[in-house]
Amino acid sequence: MKIDAPIGKWIAKLYKDHDQYVDNLLEDYKLNYSEANLLVYLYKDGDGINQSKLKDNLAVDKATISRAINSLIDKKYLKKKSSPEDGRVNLIYLTEKANAVQEEINRIYQQWFQIFIDEIGEREAKRVLDNIEKMYYIVKNRDN
Repeated sequence: MKIDAPIGKWIAKLYKDHDQYVDNLLEDYKLNYSEANLLVYLYKDGDGINQSKLKDNLAVDKATISRAINSLIDKKYLKKKSSPEDGRVNLIYLTEKANAVQEEINRIYQQWFQIFIDEIGEREAKRVLDNIEKMYYIVKNRDN
């Protein structure tokens, strides 16, 4: 199979359009897509996680996660508490404000995916997402 354009081109374009689309819908909450991504992760997998684990799970660098956490703390969406097991480690928790907007944040993200579902159907959209995930793990785990 001959590829006429690098897959990265299309993924990068989708990523950029996604970020702009979500940023526009998040304006009322004074959030951006990277902050909302962090909230969505915490909504899905629970809060009370340390910053290092968040960084690893979201696949971002230390500076990016620190910036997002500090911004969300300033905006009253997150709070930090010392870990009872290790006082040197801070755990990140959702606030009441974050929990109050959970449905709306999830709806905004679903709205983005609905664009594809409306055109190609839910089954095909799931197949595409599954294949992109498989491709990611193939590349990530290849022997160099």
